[in-house]
Amino acid sequence: MEIMKPEIISRQTIKPSSPTPDSKKNYKFSVLDQLTPDRLYGGVILFYQNKEGDNSVDVAHISSVLKKSLSETLTHYYPLAGRIKDGVTVECNDEGAYFSEARVDCHLEGFLKHPEARDDVDLIVPGEIQSNSSDMGNYSDHLFQLWRNCDWAALGALKAMATQSGVENPTRVEVVAALIYRCAVDASKVSSGSLKPSVLLQIMNLRKKIVPPLPEKSFGNILWTYGIHTTPRHEFHASVGQLKAGLAHFCDTYGKNFTGQELIRLMFKEEAKSAHSNDNHHVNMYRCTSWCRSSLYQTDFGWGKPIWLSPTGVGSKNIICLTDTREGDGIEAFVTLEEQEMAVFERDEELLPFSSLN
Repeated sequence: MEIMKPEIISRQTIKPSSPTPDSKKNYKFSVLDQLTPDRLYGGVILFYQNKEGDNSVDVAHISSVLKKSLSETLTHYYPLAGRIKDGVTVECNDEGAYFSEARVDCHLEGFLKHPEARDDVDLIVPGEIQSNSSDMGNYSDHLFQLWRNCDWAALGALKAMATQSGVENPTRVEVVAALIYRCAVDASKVSSGSLKPSVLLQIMNLRKKIVPPLPEKSFGNILWTYGIHTTPRHEFHASVGQLKAGLAHFCDTYGKNFTGQELIRLMFKEEAKSAHSNDNHHVNMYRCTSWCRSSLYQTDFGWGKPIWLSPTGVGSKNIICLTDTREGDGIEAFVTLEEQEMAVFERDEELLPFSSLN
């Protein structure tokens, strides 16, 4: 296993390619933006392989392309080049976004062959946009701990288990999220010696759920959560059914009212209810987000598509992030737990038949 030792080569600020008009100098946060906790913001690293298969990559050219791309992107997403003025406003003053370059003294192939090394992935990304090159001419781009891989056969088996127990048309995200949640709760029980009340909050993209739907590339935190609670028996199919029912309830109750003040009232009511029910240290909160079908593996800056991607900057425990595999026929799960719970989780006999470390 290779140890990652990033060396920062340069840091600079990239400004938008065109100035922001005066009419757009102030960007107001939406209610959803204001309700999104800062600690839930994360990022993604995209890993690319040298197409030439040698060390002839022109790192300077790659850096230039990324800077130009970022500059042009900031013109369209101009709040990202501004600065937060108060709790509800971004001053779109074109100060720019941070960009840094770093070199990592390990081979990308060696790093990816050792799943345990991926725990150190955050080491190559400071709190700003960064491009990294490795000794073999491979590189990774930062656009903004345990990995498990669930292939198509395992997904089919999980969906069949849920269907046989009465759940109609379970999705692959629902069955994987339910399995991981169940195993994480069991790990907490073994570690602490008791079953604590637990809640899984499933984060969803509202763009296509509301009426009428919003464009997929709409800017902002256009997302919300719905939750499921543990039951005494805590069965797999019950969790799958709860996730499906929770989504249906949200769409029927909130989605149809999204454009009016009624939605705001309902959301504040739901937020207050959630805060009241979970306002103690005896409830384990788990959060699951799915990046599946997000087309991240289609991100091509001109030197091919990424061979792997990784969430980064996740500073909270009990986070579950689901992504597509590169081939698109499976799901990779990124899970953060406390150390003692992780030791139990990664040996769970219910989890192991459906997943692998690599």
